[in-house]
Amino acid sequence: MKTRTLALVFLGTFSSWVWADTTPKYKQLLSMDLADMLQVKVATGTAKQLSEAPAVVSVITAADIKATGALTLAEAVERVPGLHVMKSEFRLGNMFAIRGIQSTSTSQTLMLIDGTPINDISQWSNPVAFKYPTHFIERIEIIRGPGSAVYGANAYSGVINIITKQASAGTALKLGGEVGSFDHKAFWLIGNTQIDNLTLAFSYTRQEEGKDDEQITQYGVLNRKSELNNIHLNAAYQDFSLKTWYWGIEQYMGVGASIWGSDVDIDKTDAFKSQLEWNTNLSDKLEMSAKLSYFTTHSDAYFKLLPEDRAIDPALPDGTWIVGDDGNLFTGGTLINFPDGAIGNPSGRTKSTRASVSGVYSIHKHRFRMELGGEKTELTDIGEIKNFGPGVLDVASLPPDFIPVLYQADTLVDVTGTPYIYSPSYERDLWYISIQDEWKFTDNWELTAGIRYDQYSDFGSTTNPRLALVWNTSDKLTSKLLYGSAFRAPNVSELAYINNPATLGNPDLNPETLETIELAFDYRPHPSLTALLNIFNYQAEDLIVIDTRGTNNNRGTNNNIGEQDGQGLEVEVSWQINEQVQLTANMSYLDAELPLINEDKAQVPGLMSYLDLRYQLTSNWHLATQAYFVGDRKRQAGDLRSEVDDYTEIDLTLSWLSDTRWQARLGVKNLFDETIKEPSPNSALFALDLGFADDYPMNSRKLFAELSFAF
Repeated sequence: MKTRTLALVFLGTFSSWVWADTTPKYKQLLSMDLADMLQVKVATGTAKQLSEAPAVVSVITAADIKATGALTLAEAVERVPGLHVMKSEFRLGNMFAIRGIQSTSTSQTLMLIDGTPINDISQWSNPVAFKYPTHFIERIEIIRGPGSAVYGANAYSGVINIITKQASAGTALKLGGEVGSFDHKAFWLIGNTQIDNLTLAFSYTRQEEGKDDEQITQYGVLNRKSELNNIHLNAAYQDFSLKTWYWGIEQYMGVGASIWGSDVDIDKTDAFKSQLEWNTNLSDKLEMSAKLSYFTTHSDAYFKLLPEDRAIDPALPDGTWIVGDDGNLFTGGTLINFPDGAIGNPSGRTKSTRASVSGVYSIHKHRFRMELGGEKTELTDIGEIKNFGPGVLDVASLPPDFIPVLYQADTLVDVTGTPYIYSPSYERDLWYISIQDEWKFTDNWELTAGIRYDQYSDFGSTTNPRLALVWNTSDKLTSKLLYGSAFRAPNVSELAYINNPATLGNPDLNPETLETIELAFDYRPHPSLTALLNIFNYQAEDLIVIDTRGTNNNRGTNNNIGEQDGQGLEVEVSWQINEQVQLTANMSYLDAELPLINEDKAQVPGLMSYLDLRYQLTSNWHLATQAYFVGDRKRQAGDLRSEVDDYTEIDLTLSWLSDTRWQARLGVKNLFDETIKEPSPNSALFALDLGFADDYPMNSRKLFAELSFAF
């Protein structure tokens, strides 16, 4: 079936290519070799031609996003080889997994907006329930592989840098709107203006999403309703720039902590970022820059962790579950009845203040870059309301004549400001220094060597080097040999969480470490044709996982006891076939295993491929066809469920760009309504008819339409 649907798409696209007008007037969407003309900074912190960047870098442009109909960041980056957006077992958040390295909250991938990290210290690599619209994105730069020598903590498996539209001269205004399946609605306003030497770019996006009635689980529809507001204001004056961002979401999770499905679980998250930058050329040899940024997030979640219409044993009254001596769930043998379900309402705020100064000095055949910086991060304003746990359900404090099963935990208790909260307040200070030399020792050879030292107030220091040897083998071929190391700093949930039913903190944790070696080739036999090959091998050590061997009421504690080895390859081809037709295709293969227990890495794809075929129908009409294949996802050891099904998703996007100021798009995602599921973890809760034994169903066929007007 999958082969037949692919064949139909290729046949239809090929037929339209043969019979269409061969001399179109409109060529802007099919500009040749766009990526080669881009200057990217994500690899080194200095501008480099993409083909010569001392790293494996992908660039997704605003034109790519528009042509392919990507409505969110997650949809836009799925085209990158080796990168797959999975679903977390905790709150069903997006996990941007690169080369099979992932954890529940994706903290191994560093997410940036305009070069500033948006991770919070508590747990996540991005704000909770992070969903980011694409209307104000200028381009996305992605490193696959370690980036800690430049970016420090959490640039572990890779870096995703979202670059927003910059302030520029002139005045413009654009309005647009979208409607689509599952009650999808969006409105956006994008503008640019100039006041003397001050230029401003701004945007506002309002996006709403409903539920997909075909996302059926044993609990009914997997409800993912959300309301999102996204605001940017970018200003530039001479050598200074100021970039501010506000983002807020209310999202019904539908899955809570993956114990069961609920229509009442909701995340409310706000994020605010402001960054001031100064960049100047002091001479033809010396560039200087300084940066000051502030980032904060506030999260307020409501969980119904366990339902009121099920029980630990079918013979017991509904809503009956077990707690331990401290009142936490599943940690002991005391039976308690929860007539409204087991409910938790945690909240908290994270704050990060960062400052850095850097300089780039060019002399003879060397280009030196040095950066010195510091950061202060906090977890504060912690609150919690719940009907279980210490201070709420301490078994020793219950009445001596209480009757198990019949005792009802029907009162929500506010433990804010008490020792019974899920986490203490936390502070972390960091300072760092990084040094890098780009040495072009012959016309065809360049060696990039860098090292970064980070000193943390809580767990100590870490040093991460990188080496990259780039050889312009011929005028058509560039070869690269790359080595890099990276680290992921333990977060507060791993270091300090207390009174938590899922995990306990361990203050003695060390950072996770990674070493990667890569061999990459960039072959451009013709200006219209590019072929890339990357071969990689990595060893990840000291991975932080829950040690199930721990005691403490049978709960595990976080420990540095995990390892993961991976090797694989990525192949990419980009071909401007003629003035009308553009083809981009890639394939990635991954062999990842856990050497300490001699098992394959579960849930991550071992094989992925992607096809993007674009065709200029007329001077005003453009058609894009995309095909995604995801396969070879394995189960965990001891998981007796059937294998995770492979899938092929086909998307179509038809764009109209008139000779006036109107633009329109019509699109369909998952054209053939393929059943797509992301694997859920194995769970002992399956025996209680809880958990997600049938995996997480993803969206069925989705239609959307977009219309915009530029003033």
